[in-house]
Amino acid sequence: MKATKHLQARMSQRAISMSELDMTLTFGEVRGDKIVLNKKRITELLAEFEYINANQMEKSK
Repeated sequence: MKATKHLQARMSQRAISMSELDMTLTFGEVRGDKIVLNKKRITELLAEFEYINANQMEKSK
């Protein structure tokens, strides 16, 4: 994503990194005109990633 000067300024004001923005856009939930990545969704994603990782480890044995 190419960041505009306005976006860079807002990210700087809110201490948001580009990687955090990318993760929110990729994994966040759409709520009206917002995309939200809250603690509940992060917990769900971590569980999914752990499940995928565990299955891949089992297959590689």
